[in-house]
Amino acid sequence: MASSLPAFVARRRPDWESLEALLTRQRAGTLRLEELRTLDVLYRRAAADLAHAQTFHPGTDVHRFLNQLCARAYAAIYQPPRERWAALLAFFRQDFPRTLRAHGAFVAASAGLFLLGILLGAVVVLLEPRGAELLVPENMRDYISRKQLWTDGLLSVTPPGAVASGIATNNLTVTIVTFASGLLLGLGTVFVLLNNGVHLGSVAALCVHEGLGSKLFDFIAAHGPVELSIIVIAGGAGLRVGQTLIDPGELPRGQALMLRGRESVKLVLGCAPFLALIAVVEGFISPGDFFPWWVKTALGLALGALFWGYLLRAGSAGPRAGAEVG
Repeated sequence: MASSLPAFVARRRPDWESLEALLTRQRAGTLRLEELRTLDVLYRRAAADLAHAQTFHPGTDVHRFLNQLCARAYAAIYQPPRERWAALLAFFRQDFPRTLRAHGAFVAASAGLFLLGILLGAVVVLLEPRGAELLVPENMRDYISRKQLWTDGLLSVTPPGAVASGIATNNLTVTIVTFASGLLLGLGTVFVLLNNGVHLGSVAALCVHEGLGSKLFDFIAAHGPVELSIIVIAGGAGLRVGQTLIDPGELPRGQALMLRGRESVKLVLGCAPFLALIAVVEGFISPGDFFPWWVKTALGLALGALFWGYLLRAGSAGPRAGAEVG
């Protein structure tokens, strides 16, 4: 007769933790030669535990944990190490887009919160323009009152490269804060998404009210679709972390956070090169009048379509990485 899930976990956990520790040392290159036999023995025991979990406890967090643990051990023991560039290419070709699709519900929730913030900020300022005194920073209000955008003349005083570098740093900071705030049971990420949405919506509404809507659109058209998408993805990763802390399932909270948090980190890391690319667009193309509005709009729509086309289609063919073993 199969033992209960808590009893099974309590009895077998020491071996799993020992196997995890050996795998961590093997990955760091500190595993001793005499420990290889122990690694092989613990892997075979974990494979037997996985077969037990598949039979008696399918679909549980323990089943998923053992599947991932055995996959890691199998790769460490039987597969040759991959070239770093090949691994990086595989991450962006398969792992990153697949991870995003697996977390689609959290990304969708993040998008909903962000859009809600935009609507709240816009409605408040459109219905009562004096609300902008609370929602729009004073320096922006000063520019808008003079019928100017804070981006006017930006390239005339700062080289495009410096602008792009500053934008990339700021975007990376926003992305990390949006994600890391999920450690506050997800409430931090909710606040950041709503706050950023309210800020964007209120600024846009004030610009429209003062007759600067077309100028604002001209500025954000080229970089906006991808930049805002990345904020939403980071928010989805943060919400996933918060959900794990609230509901860790059968695993201890710290262990569940380690397992599921690793997937959320993939979303943030996967966005990094796209943040750099869009910072170049925002620094070199978005400001000024060198590029007409229709060029910026076409570029922004094209980049957004390519970005989401890649995320929704890449890695969809072939066997899924981390498929079940055992």
